[in-house]
Amino acid sequence: MHARHLIAWLTAAAVVRFTATCASQNDAGVPSTAYAHPQRLVSVDGSRRLNLFCLGHGSPVVILDAGTGGSTASWQDVQGRIAQTTTVCSYDRAGYGFSDAASRPSDAANAVDDLHRLIERAKLPVPVVLVGHSNGGIYASLYARTYPSEVAGVVLVDPGYAGQQHFERYGLPPGKAAELTAANGRYIADARVCLDKAKSGELLERESTGSSCLDNANKADAVLHAALNSEKAQPKYYEANLSEFENTFGSVTGENVNDHEAYFEANEFGSMPVIVLTAARHPAPVSDFSSEEQARYYAAWKRAHDVIASLSTDGKNIVVPNSGHFIQRDQPATLVRYVNEVVAKVRIDR
Repeated sequence: MHARHLIAWLTAAAVVRFTATCASQNDAGVPSTAYAHPQRLVSVDGSRRLNLFCLGHGSPVVILDAGTGGSTASWQDVQGRIAQTTTVCSYDRAGYGFSDAASRPSDAANAVDDLHRLIERAKLPVPVVLVGHSNGGIYASLYARTYPSEVAGVVLVDPGYAGQQHFERYGLPPGKAAELTAANGRYIADARVCLDKAKSGELLERESTGSSCLDNANKADAVLHAALNSEKAQPKYYEANLSEFENTFGSVTGENVNDHEAYFEANEFGSMPVIVLTAARHPAPVSDFSSEEQARYYAAWKRAHDVIASLSTDGKNIVVPNSGHFIQRDQPATLVRYVNEVVAKVRIDR
């Protein structure tokens, strides 16, 4: 059996300095004001720019890649802490945050290409340590395979993976697998509705009254709440968001685009330090699963993470207690500890 299909089956059964701009570093995280305006806009394709935010000094440089719909602000609770150890950069993928609109589909291959251009044009020293959350974990893994000499270590934060939409392999009844596929379809449909509202200007009108398309998770932080609402009211946000969902969830059966582009190979990571962090809570996105069905869903998710970790001779998967999918928010100190562990290994190997 080809390694690609084997892994898919298994997943289913020199010193650089940067100074902070308008930000201080402390255990409480970086102030929201730092994420409410562009930091460094780097041209990656003609006039198209990506927003880059770097703190700290030293090498290796740690690069933070958010999940679908995320931005530099996704890392507010951890970026300042990592900066106490080394240089750490978050960035906004095309269409998100303060980056310019995407000019091509928001799939794994294009995300990797944009990040490669960003690292090159910003003159960040390589090899780097990549930290990827959710879909950002797919992109980080593909980057490490595409540019192995440029990556010294990887931390994957409750990552997505090729084959994760093959719900018929989760050991669930067919009807429950179909419910999960339908839930994916709703993500796409909802993003399409929000894009239409953004294009019509409705989201700008409703920033003060609220909308399911706008930020509803950061109301206690007025600065961040306003910045995220302003971002999501722009069509470029939901153009990228819809494209990401389509490329992750778009296939009813068989491979979707990201499955095709970002599959794993046996011995993918060689001896590179790889840490996979699995959330202790990762429930199915439907309401009528029994406790046994939820357990099967979670077991498939964790089993896939175990396989990813096994693709390096220096890999491990760690379940993070008291954490949901956003480990960087629920258990920031744990994420910082494991990022620093990889940074220390990289420094020893040099």
